[in-house]
Amino acid sequence: MFSHINLRSLKLFKKSDVVIIGGGISGITSALELKELGFKSTIIEKEASIGGLSASFCCKASESCNKCFSCVVDKKIFEINTNKINIFTNTKPIALNGSPGQYMLTIKRGKEKLQIECSAIVIASGIEPYDATKKVEYGYGRFKNVITAKDLDEMLRKKGTIIRPSDGKIPQNVAFFQCVGSRDESIGNLYCSQVCCAYALRLIKSLRHNYPQIMFTFLYMDIQPAGISFKKFLNSCQADKGIRFIRSLPSKVYYSPKTENLRVRFINPDIGDVVEEIFDMIILSVGISPGKESNQISQIFGLSFSEDGFLKEPPYEKGIFLAGACKGPKDIERSIIDAKSTAFKVQNFLRGLN
Repeated sequence: MFSHINLRSLKLFKKSDVVIIGGGISGITSALELKELGFKSTIIEKEASIGGLSASFCCKASESCNKCFSCVVDKKIFEINTNKINIFTNTKPIALNGSPGQYMLTIKRGKEKLQIECSAIVIASGIEPYDATKKVEYGYGRFKNVITAKDLDEMLRKKGTIIRPSDGKIPQNVAFFQCVGSRDESIGNLYCSQVCCAYALRLIKSLRHNYPQIMFTFLYMDIQPAGISFKKFLNSCQADKGIRFIRSLPSKVYYSPKTENLRVRFINPDIGDVVEEIFDMIILSVGISPGKESNQISQIFGLSFSEDGFLKEPPYEKGIFLAGACKGPKDIERSIIDAKSTAFKVQNFLRGLN
């Protein structure tokens, strides 16, 4: 069921062929592709600026490009801002009326409500990083030197360096915990987030290049491949004596008040017994969770969910399409590829209306 609203006395914005919900990398790519195909798009973004989660990521190059695609995001943001595509920021959809090919979308920006007439809709509402405070045994939010990979990414982008939040010093012994919030039966998230292994290793590789004195320990369940060149990249990480791979997930983190270091308990697979090691910083590779707006979006646009809680692709004839990670975990590269594919589907739908 669509969410309806009284259409009287609302201001009508000029007609758009397609309305795109979400101004992250998938929404931006969809809009640019549709423009190339000859269709007008309007982007609706709930935040104050476009770019989404990926806009906060830093470049992870080391001695060569590690294909993190963060530079591509910056380029596409610049491109969208110079292509005269309608963008509403600080705006949310609140109701949908009409039928496929003749939709009327009501949006809200502050106290103002507007209507946009469109023929098709693309949902590119993105995802949320898993809330690491829910894994209380790891101490995120309580222990200063436990941060997420996203926190580290933003730190590198804004400050240009890695520091311990407790004292501002460069850490010497850092542990990365994988699968925080995914493949975890205790929290009900059984799916693999797919992107975390490559994301964490790219961060480590970049940091090893810039700070060769820092030693890293990578604690993981399995390493998920990511792209054609990933195996070569993984081999280079495994050959680095400053990166230690341990196939084990930690059970507990303990805090040392005097040093503000962190004691980690895990099973050492080489001896098959529980051990504890000291680290001066811990990075949590948090998984991907469905976007906070997913429930509201599903109600407005009449969408359902997959068994993992992500949005499920509606029937083609509905004229409502999904792009990017809102329908399941994807990295930047795969989100861009998926958005291009979605734009092609939208083109076929629109041309079929005539």
